[in-house]
Amino acid sequence: MTRRIIVVGAGIVGTAVAERLGARGDCSVTVVEQSSRGRLTGSTGHAPGFIGLLADQPAMIELARRSVDCYRRLQWQGLPGFEPVGALELAHTSQAADQLTARVAAAATAGISATLLDPAEAVAMAPRLADPHRVLAALHLPEDGAARAAVVTCALQARAAAAGVRFLFGTQVTGIEVRTGRVASIRAGSGDLPADDVVLACGIWGGDIAAHAGVHLPLFPILHPYAYSAPRAVAYPPTPLVRWPEARVYARDHGDRDGFGTSDHRPVLVAAPSDRAELDWPGGHLDDAVDAALALLPPPHRWQTGRRQAGLLSITPDKLPLLGPISGIGGMWSAEAIWVTHAAGAADALMKMMYDEGPAIAVLDPNRFSGESPGELRRRAAARYRDAGDDREHAT
Repeated sequence: MTRRIIVVGAGIVGTAVAERLGARGDCSVTVVEQSSRGRLTGSTGHAPGFIGLLADQPAMIELARRSVDCYRRLQWQGLPGFEPVGALELAHTSQAADQLTARVAAAATAGISATLLDPAEAVAMAPRLADPHRVLAALHLPEDGAARAAVVTCALQARAAAAGVRFLFGTQVTGIEVRTGRVASIRAGSGDLPADDVVLACGIWGGDIAAHAGVHLPLFPILHPYAYSAPRAVAYPPTPLVRWPEARVYARDHGDRDGFGTSDHRPVLVAAPSDRAELDWPGGHLDDAVDAALALLPPPHRWQTGRRQAGLLSITPDKLPLLGPISGIGGMWSAEAIWVTHAAGAADALMKMMYDEGPAIAVLDPNRFSGESPGELRRRAAARYRDAGDDREHAT
């Protein structure tokens, strides 16, 4: 009997999982997505797409590498899936400069290219973003870049569909049936879909969907602001991604405008809205955070923000993904809290786990918080949000 697999969520993670499974040709794959076709209302739809290879966990480095390998080969409507623009990390204090030196050593250990630059070299690479009067040191990571999340998702969706994967758009999951310890079906729309496996890849809604099976996933939607400049008339050469780790800020050249994100604000955990991974801009302390981020730019290049976006992403108590089998329910799998940086690599790793062709990744085990208080896990997730080093990996 053909193995029946249902993937919940058609953002970049769910679509990547479906494409990997569909390419096998030995299973039946259905993707259930609450949004209509062509709309990316989850975190994928507003992801700035920062790709940073260097991370504290070797497993995350490997997932990022595999993702970049995938994105480099993709295009959609003439647009590439990945832009290899590199990245700069800027230090404004001697302590931050010392941390950049330590990251060079860590990069060498991981086999990632990294070079320390003097202030003049950094300003020459990113003159609109690096303030020559404040930069003390810089780190250049030439293998980093920017993914076009929508391009990657559309390209993978087309490949999955060509392989026979079925997509059910505009369909909500309202139940998961478990029989004798195994997943049996899901209720989607007005009917039931039999399933041998269910993969949760639905971002900020993952916790709500898991609850239908009596599972508590320590997955918390959290607000993350991103702001854009107004469109510019003058075309500039491509600029590397720029990060200010000590300020918890990162910036990207989007071509026709610049944008930046910041986690230098009070964490705001929320209930997931029903229809999109975004809130109306609340102002207040988020306005203060955006203003502080703008102050990092050279005075001649500080701009008035155009759109301010209160996006939502999923966060866990250790800020790492939940990837692998969910214990206690056979055939139930998690691919949650995964950013664009790691999406394709995580999809490949999960597919291999499902077919016993690759090992589980212990540090990403979805069950690693089992038995801990939900309230304590929520507190730890909020506390991890502002960890400065993790802003290097934001790709929501």
